[in-house]
Amino acid sequence: RRYSMISFYRQLSIIIYLWGLDLVDALQIPSASASNINVDDFRNFFKPTYFKVTGTLSPTKVVSMMPSIADDTTSPKVGPFRQNLFTSPIVSALYERILPPLWASGLRIGGPDAEYESAARHLVGNGEGLALDLSCGTGFVGRRIASSKKFRHVFALDYSQEMLGECLRSIEREGETNLSISLIRGDAGYLPFRDEVLDAVHWGAAMHCVPDAERAMKEVYRILKPGGRLYATTFLRPFPDVVFRFFTVGELEKLSRGAGFGSEKLEVEGRGVYGIIRATK
Repeated sequence: RRYSMISFYRQLSIIIYLWGLDLVDALQIPSASASNINVDDFRNFFKPTYFKVTGTLSPTKVVSMMPSIADDTTSPKVGPFRQNLFTSPIVSALYERILPPLWASGLRIGGPDAEYESAARHLVGNGEGLALDLSCGTGFVGRRIASSKKFRHVFALDYSQEMLGECLRSIEREGETNLSISLIRGDAGYLPFRDEVLDAVHWGAAMHCVPDAERAMKEVYRILKPGGRLYATTFLRPFPDVVFRFFTVGELEKLSRGAGFGSEKLEVEGRGVYGIIRATK
């Protein structure tokens, strides 16, 4: 009986060990090396200041590329309330759970799918380029862009660590850890990318939140390749400028031209209280 018990536990331990190996394989989460871009190639897209963290880019972690005073002595340490509002854990947790029905009722183009489809019609993509989901929030558009495989890689960047945390949880919950997407904490006014490296930028419903929309738009123009495309949305007046900065269609046109976008490749549409910018560099 003693021998049989030892044999039983030995076999049981082998089964547990082998099952454990399978479990590890099943739970293995891809890192940046599983991306469609080699880790070393990431350096080609970012300013040298951020080289030390480019190798950690991944769909399963948030990498900080916030500006430092060493990069630009005018870079803000703390943004205004309209920017910091979205760092609240409550706001980030409720954002994608409560607001989509309001968007679909006429406040925006529609729900998450409609927002993505409208952006995708302009941004196009042939499977080879790089895209940025700027001010990505919970990442519902950036994740759809990555899933479409119309771009080789998607960078999802937001100022709010809490919003990015929601994006990360959505990726894990939906089993999207194999997407070619990287999550970055950064500032729209001080983007970490080199000049002219991206093919497309989606900037969804966030221009009214940033501290300096003019500077941020110039940053978008700087990082786009010639021929690169921008699809941006924001809210229009008559919403009052109490917390957020709202715009008129004319102001959005002026802001875009001031950043460098030519009027012949610029379309600004007002749809109710929603403004849409479609631009090509």
